[in-house]
Amino acid sequence: FITKSTQAVLGVLSKLKWKEGKDGCLSASPSLKLCYTFLYILLTACSKNYVFSLIMAGGTILALATYPAETMKQTFGAVLFSALILLPAVFIGNPQILLIITTKVFVSVTLIGILSAGTSWNKLTASLRSFHIPDIFIFTLDITLKYIAVLGEICMEILTSLRLRSVGQNRKKAQSFSGILGISFLKSREMAEEMYAAMCCRGFVGEYKTQKTSTFRKQDILSLLLMIGVTGIFIYFEGLWK
Repeated sequence: FITKSTQAVLGVLSKLKWKEGKDGCLSASPSLKLCYTFLYILLTACSKNYVFSLIMAGGTILALATYPAETMKQTFGAVLFSALILLPAVFIGNPQILLIITTKVFVSVTLIGILSAGTSWNKLTASLRSFHIPDIFIFTLDITLKYIAVLGEICMEILTSLRLRSVGQNRKKAQSFSGILGISFLKSREMAEEMYAAMCCRGFVGEYKTQKTSTFRKQDILSLLLMIGVTGIFIYFEGLWK
């Protein structure tokens, strides 16, 4: 029980690490990544031509091939779930619905997975300022993500201490699990009060300031050209140019 719980906590923590190495030297700026990810998902969702969805699916597969296998597993899980939900449509004479929606779900989930796998979380939250997102929303999101990682590390320490004090087989697993949750809750409340007091001492007034970086880089040129090209393909297949 302790070993499985430890592995589960480690699995969550491994996805919440803010690694600078996730951003390659040829990667676009985080703000532009958010922009073209939202644009591609919007165009795919609004497309009525299945050929455009296939083109987007082919492009996302090529991009996905450059990322680790873990990203592919997350994508195919969501696609398989949507396919199972829409499977009855095949038997009632509408198989095209299964193909269309499954393809769009694949493109959307893959784009989000690529964004998450190729960009650090702290840079994503900081880039939200470029879209004039309210400061309180960015601050809440950033603090929540960081505190999940901190509380996860506390749970790891509690599980380690429980392992060291355990002898034999524990048949009261629910009692041990409730104790871990109770200690984590008390610790989170204590940390929240300490953070609030620290923010008051520092004169926090609700403004979430981030380090200013250059809004445009040379690596962004290729992404901008791709955005223009995909938008042109969408207009062509949807017949909006007429």
